[in-house]
Amino acid sequence: MKKSVYKLDELNELPNSPGIYFMKDEGDFVIYVGKSKNLKNRVKSYFFKGGGHSRKIKRMIKNVSHVDIIRTDTEFDALLLECRYIHEIKPMYNTLLKNYDKYKYLSLNQKSHNLIEVKDDIDDHGIYFGPYSFGRKMTAIKDILVKVYKLPICSRPNKCIRYDLGKCIAPCRGNVNETLKYSTIKNIESDLNGKSHFVVRQLKKEMNSQIENLNFEKAAVIKEEIDLFSSIVRKQKNLLNLKRNIVFWMKMDEFKYKIYYISMFEVKYEKILDTKNLSRETVDKIKREIKELILKEGKSDRIIKKEEIDYINIVNEYIKNTEDRGYIIV
Repeated sequence: MKKSVYKLDELNELPNSPGIYFMKDEGDFVIYVGKSKNLKNRVKSYFFKGGGHSRKIKRMIKNVSHVDIIRTDTEFDALLLECRYIHEIKPMYNTLLKNYDKYKYLSLNQKSHNLIEVKDDIDDHGIYFGPYSFGRKMTAIKDILVKVYKLPICSRPNKCIRYDLGKCIAPCRGNVNETLKYSTIKNIESDLNGKSHFVVRQLKKEMNSQIENLNFEKAAVIKEEIDLFSSIVRKQKNLLNLKRNIVFWMKMDEFKYKIYYISMFEVKYEKILDTKNLSRETVDKIKREIKELILKEGKSDRIIKKEEIDYINIVNEYIKNTEDRGYIIV
């Protein structure tokens, strides 16, 4: 894609079209990347006196020497480019897409002694859930599953007292075969995906028992566990929803529309249509092409990487909230 360069005294020559802009300093380093439906109005707005800018933006403007732009068909195209360049360049004045290191995964692994772990990254083993931004609460969520499913917590088999207390299935004592490990992991997977409510039912049973014994403080702690586990189930459902295929149009002008088929944040199909000369055959042909692509790719089982999650959320929120779009059923 071709970039155009504008000095600060040339901003009136910027186009009134969608695209992305790169704020650059005297050394030609990108210090900020943004997108707009109207490049001219957006870029010039930074340099209006009394524009009500934050201190951070005022500092940035003082360092801007010139502006590069890339024109796009739609603001949505600009959004995709903006996210890509922010992720690649990491400009100092951009705040988006920089917090992914804080995300974590829950991992289930039949070959692991503990069966469940909180992990920072994905490796080649196990079933992964997430990425989640629950921070320190991830350990608490893991502990809930350990308690309900009586999972081991030791780093290596050591025949600890937890089995005698009825708190561990004790693979270290030879009580657990591969079939039980497999079924336990499948049950936890079902719980996290919201297809089963075993964990919540067990916690409610425990909470009611504490209430009956007038242990209200312990009951309150278990209620917090129920709320926390329910929140991660909701989050997991949202993550699964992000992996759906979306087919939609974006309005470009009175007669022009752009059709998209995206999977997560990846554009699989795009086409500009002029509705002044649009036939039923053309519409049917486009739907058929997209449907064939969807069937060819099948349902994605790809794990969302933590560096992608904010990107995907931004894209989905934009599609959801913008006015100049409509969904297409294929």
